[in-house]
Amino acid sequence: MAPLVVALPSAQAAPLEPPTDDAPSAQASPADEAALNRAAETGKAVEVLARRTETSQVFANPEGDFTEEVYAVPQWVRKQNTLVDVDTSLTKNDDGTLSPAATEIGMTFSGGGDGPLATLTRENRSLSVGWPSPLPKPSVADDTLTYPEVLPGVDLKVNARSEGFGHVLVVKNATAARNPGLKKIHYQLSGDGLEIAKEANGSLRATDPAGRDRFHAPTPVMWDSSATPLDPTEPAGLKVNSAGAPLDAATTEADAGGRQAELGVELEGDRLTLTPDEELLTGEDTTYPVFIDPSYTASGTRHSWAIAYKKYPNESYFNGNNWRNSNGSVGTTTARAGYENHTNGTSRSYFRMNTTNLQDPARVIKSSRFTIKNTWSWSCSAREVQLWHTEYLRSDMTWNKQPARKSTLDKVSAAKGYNSSCPAGNLAFDTTKAAKQSQANTWKTLTFALKATSETDVYGWKRFDAKTAKLTTTYNTRPNVPTRLDTYPVSTNNEHGCGDKAPYQYIGNTDFYLQARVSDRDGGTVRAVFHLWPTGHNNGGDGLIINRTVSVSSGSVASVKVTAAALRPHLGTANGNFSWKVHASDGELSSDWYPAKGQPGCRFVFDPNRPSTVPEINSTQFPNGSSGWPPNTASVRTQGTFTIGSGGVKDIVEYEYWTSWDSTLRKAKPSTTGGSVSVKLTPRSAGSNWLYARSLDRAGNRSDRASYIFYANGLSVPDKPGDINGDGNADMWAIGADGHLRRVLGAGDGSLTRSSHLAHASDWGAMKITHRGDWNDDGYEDLIGLGHDSRLDRHRMFVFPNNGTGAVCTNCTDLRAQELTVYDEANNRWKNGVRQILAVGDVDGPLDTNGDGRFDTHGHPDLVVNDGRFLWLYYGDPDHRLDSSREPVLLAGPDEPIAPGVTNLNDVTLAAPGDYNGDGRVDLVVRFDKTGELWVYYGGTPDGAGMADPKYRKLVGTNWKPASVPLFTAAPDADNNGKFDLWATTPGSGNMRIFKDYDFRSTTHPTATAANSDSLVYATLG
Repeated sequence: MAPLVVALPSAQAAPLEPPTDDAPSAQASPADEAALNRAAETGKAVEVLARRTETSQVFANPEGDFTEEVYAVPQWVRKQNTLVDVDTSLTKNDDGTLSPAATEIGMTFSGGGDGPLATLTRENRSLSVGWPSPLPKPSVADDTLTYPEVLPGVDLKVNARSEGFGHVLVVKNATAARNPGLKKIHYQLSGDGLEIAKEANGSLRATDPAGRDRFHAPTPVMWDSSATPLDPTEPAGLKVNSAGAPLDAATTEADAGGRQAELGVELEGDRLTLTPDEELLTGEDTTYPVFIDPSYTASGTRHSWAIAYKKYPNESYFNGNNWRNSNGSVGTTTARAGYENHTNGTSRSYFRMNTTNLQDPARVIKSSRFTIKNTWSWSCSAREVQLWHTEYLRSDMTWNKQPARKSTLDKVSAAKGYNSSCPAGNLAFDTTKAAKQSQANTWKTLTFALKATSETDVYGWKRFDAKTAKLTTTYNTRPNVPTRLDTYPVSTNNEHGCGDKAPYQYIGNTDFYLQARVSDRDGGTVRAVFHLWPTGHNNGGDGLIINRTVSVSSGSVASVKVTAAALRPHLGTANGNFSWKVHASDGELSSDWYPAKGQPGCRFVFDPNRPSTVPEINSTQFPNGSSGWPPNTASVRTQGTFTIGSGGVKDIVEYEYWTSWDSTLRKAKPSTTGGSVSVKLTPRSAGSNWLYARSLDRAGNRSDRASYIFYANGLSVPDKPGDINGDGNADMWAIGADGHLRRVLGAGDGSLTRSSHLAHASDWGAMKITHRGDWNDDGYEDLIGLGHDSRLDRHRMFVFPNNGTGAVCTNCTDLRAQELTVYDEANNRWKNGVRQILAVGDVDGPLDTNGDGRFDTHGHPDLVVNDGRFLWLYYGDPDHRLDSSREPVLLAGPDEPIAPGVTNLNDVTLAAPGDYNGDGRVDLVVRFDKTGELWVYYGGTPDGAGMADPKYRKLVGTNWKPASVPLFTAAPDADNNGKFDLWATTPGSGNMRIFKDYDFRSTTHPTATAANSDSLVYATLG
């Protein structure tokens, strides 16, 4: 039995070894392919709606490539499984609080009375800010709340933003400023699941137990209303809107000005004390009103922007927060670059762009540019602005702590937004160099800076709409290396593959075809380029007998005919030996050759004196697919009848046959000599499949091998959760004490039968396994496995595709194990081993990305990882990167047990029951190993962030200590009655038990009955 050493070749190989060269390649998504086809038909770019996220869009182009647009600021947010526009307007909740309509994080604000002034919620963790006395009822204006007279002559204003809120005390006059309540201002500051700390500069940072930044408050400041008014003699320009029409000065945003001072900050427990500057608050030169903040915002995202402002060199304006406006509001969406003499301020703006989607090495970046709308300029006289590539943008960035410049990427001389003669519009900068560097170095972000070339010339002063900052990259994807090379109808493959190694197979005096499966992850049409030559005589193409290109749809098999007449003149060149190779092209990019350049080609021996009559094969249900995917072919799991005939040879007495999914050699005898046979076969994998056959005559002579390619359509309805063989009943995989991975099949009544066929013939003894959901979109439930890679000395996690019968693939015909990875290595919480991995199904559900009421992306299975200290939720993605579109969520940490008295997650065992209580949310079964209690945690929040929250749980069992129940797993519904069940092992024997019919409404706990008695000791249930 092969040891489990991290690899992936044949069905007999260990589960975690490197894949063979002929392994199946990543295929085009249906959404990509449909968009490409539509773009080709219309001649216009078509958005791939399935790939829209909060900050990005992808477009298929008529040329066959793709363009991705990534924004620095979210354009949409998730709300009830729909991407909706960001909307910070405030509406009242049922409990009297107020919340913005659609923002990146959850926010609630006081409607008056007791309770917190504001609460920010992110991933089920919250930060609350409280005023020390009951609040008056606020007035509401769009995204702003005003709480009048919280102290005599002092209003409290809050304005909601997408990622947080700004907050100021408005001290209206000198009398109000002398109120003793302003000597020291006290707030209650508390974090649920967060640790709040004060930084040396007075800013606040809220981190989760894993040390990740979740919220941030910049150094609090105060300022008065002495901002320098515009000098009418200065050529300041008439402000205009985006269409170039003039704006009233009262509606435009003023730059930070006035006299300013930092506040003293003390944080003791949950008490935050701010000490205003007495001179600025009550001084003779003070111009009222005086404004006192701080603001609070989310941090730790991949996308962000910030202003560096020289006038206040130690102030942070991350995501525009903390920017003080002349009307007393805090926060801005306006980026700035250059020098202006109204407040004698010099600005630069920084943008952090998510570039994870550029990391794919198969993508070839054609062009990239950074664009942003220039909304206002000092005049219509063009001045130059530069785009820098800099180091990483941090949330505490200030003028004195700017990211270092790496290079100047581009310079643009322009002026937009002064008046209708030069209306607002986009500036574009070439970022191709930086995009390619990001790909080569696998950077997950790029940071750009806008800087005026002259920072002393007021004519270079510009404002920009930060929401429009966008990185637009056009790329093509190199086609996959061809696979499944063979000849047809005579197959010349051997145990090594296409014949590039001995023993070489013979072809007799017949015409035949060279075949190869070609594909491109971008979909569309793929060109297969075939070369054939006398072995050893391909001198730079001079010796080619065939140099032919065939176009087929991506994922199809391309064929080129070879006639016996074309080969005969070259028999003496290499004693009848011929070699061939193929590569794929999309018209712009080409794959590598297969076999690889410099390596021997596929090889066969042509003998014109040797009879070559192979069996004929046909099927009504699965027609011949040598010319492409037939429109009337049947689906997987459909039994088809295949007729194997003699091909005109009269003394055939027997046939041998096998398939691409089952190498077992089977035999069939015709009823009469030279007759045909009919065999029943059921394909398991969607796409191309092969049936191989050869005939035997009376003397026992075998014919050449015939190959028959056919296609099977995929499932129209995916298997239900937990079903691994398609019979509609819940099943499980299990690893025996002998290390074998086994199929344990349910009968639909709670009983189990261990299949006589292994799920995979390797040593799985050291693996952790789990299953729930279809991870590769073929409708079958797949297996997730985690094991130690001794070569890399780290643990690696893979999706092992199910072939539809419960047998798992490491390298099947069109399936191979896919590693589950992350873009950010800090998110890999399993590389050093874990306590448990658990596939839980689809937590966050499908997504309607354009608001038309139809889902554009179906849901993807998600995964919970318990590393012994932290409990993590990872969101699945088609690219198998578990942080691709959403960061992992910390469900629980060592200092926040998921139940009172439980401090060690290493003493917790989990199971996935699905939706236990019918509320549409994925639930979690939790056993506390030391107490023996069994609980169900029922979802908590729609995105799963609260699925380990003790506020949402129910006790469903006792006496479940490992001594009584060594191993258990959720079925989830073993007896098909709509209630979840648990299978568990029996101490001291291999017998399986079932605990049936957990009901959310019941107060009784199910008792065990026998599930089977196969006497096999199981080491792991998955």
